[in-house]
This record gives sequence, C-alpha cells and structure tokens, in this order.
Amino acid sequence: MRDLNKKKWDEIYKIKKERGSFNKYPTEHIVVFIAKNFYRIPDRRAIKILEIGCGSGCNLIYLAKEGFSAYGIDQSAYAIDMSKEFLLKNGCAAQTEMCCATSLPFHDNFFDACVESNSIHCNTTEDIKLMIKEILRVLKPGGKFFGIFISDKSDEFGKGIEIDGATFNLSDTKTFRGQFDGFPVIHFFSKDEILHLTKDFSCCKLELDLTTVETGSYKNPLGYWLVELGK
Repeated sequence: MRDLNKKKWDEIYKIKKERGSFNKYPTEHIVVFIAKNFYRIPDRRAIKILEIGCGSGCNLIYLAKEGFSAYGIDQSAYAIDMSKEFLLKNGCAAQTEMCCATSLPFHDNFFDACVESNSIHCNTTEDIKLMIKEILRVLKPGGKFFGIFISDKSDEFGKGIEIDGATFNLSDTKTFRGQFDGFPVIHFFSKDEILHLTKDFSCCKLELDLTTVETGSYKNPLGYWLVELGK
C-alpha cells in the first residue's frame, strides 16, 4: 500500500507541477504556531524545524524567510523538485529530502519543532503509528509538534473503499478530496485515537475545526483536528 500511495502522490504532484496549481502561501495555522512558540527567540538560525510532507515548499519558504533552519521531507520526488525550485525562486534555503516519515533520516533529539499540514492523515493506520514514534524520536526534549489531522466528524468518513478501519481510498469517490484531488489514502482520526497515539508526549492540545466547503452545488462538511504536542 505504501508504494501505491507514493505512486499516486507522484502523479498528483506531477499534474500540479505541470499546471502550476501548487500551494504558494504558508499554512495559516502553522504561522500562528511558529509565531507563538519561536518568534521571541533571539537566534532563530539555531532553531531547527522539520516539515513532514513539504509539498510545494511554501511553508519551508516561510520558515526560511523568518530566519529558522528549515528542513522538509516528502515521499514524492515531484514534490521535492517543486520545493527546490520554489525555494530557489524565492531566494531561500532549506534542506529537503525524499523519504517517508515512517523512517526519518535524522538523529535523535535533533529538531526544536516539527510541523505538518494535511499530510500524516494520507497514510494507513500502521504507518501513522510509525510516524508518530519517529516524530517523538527526532524532537529535542521540550520540542514541539503541530499538525492538522482530518477528523472522523468529516462527511467523507466511511466513504470510498475501506483499507483498515478508519482509513479509506477516496480516489473514485464523489467527495471534495476524492472527486477533485483523487486522494488514494485518507485516515480519519477520532479524539480518543489521537490521545492514544500521542500518549508518550508530555502534553497534547486538541482543537476541532469544523468547516463546510462548497463547490458549485456540492457541499462538503469537513472536520480537522489542530494538534499541538510537546515532548
């Protein structure tokens, strides 16, 4: 499943790259998280921040422009190419690497922070467990994590082809992500599952963000968990 997921995301990012339809601006919630936790630090270059699923590189550009040491990983070669090109175009530097977050190529206690936006939930239950363990491993003591996870309160939960309980293939499903983006794997999180997955962190703050996306006559209720963790 992991190889099929990677192949599909290569296809998605290839199309985005060809069309120039990739994200060009940083994720608002990530900006707020970084500002709240790290803007007052005098030597920002000493702060290492990893983005999991860096995609087009828009969040890496934001981190680099703010003076932090930015790192990004993505399992799609096309995404990494996009990140490198977008960083270069904006005169920014970040360390990028193609890999899966189930096995991060970094030493223990390396990062001050790790962020992600709608990427971890694009994996199966077993891979997500490995990713959470890896994030805990590479964070420094006192390090922080911020992520945006799809909630099981979303209208899409239970649709598509079931992969493993709370994980579904929405590629051929008429939903916001399925119809328009062809998401191959989506895992929907409950509050209890997040608390269980993150039990080895010292603190966990959850906020449920419910929105409705309208595309023509089609309305799609979406739910996201805003997840903040501390090591």
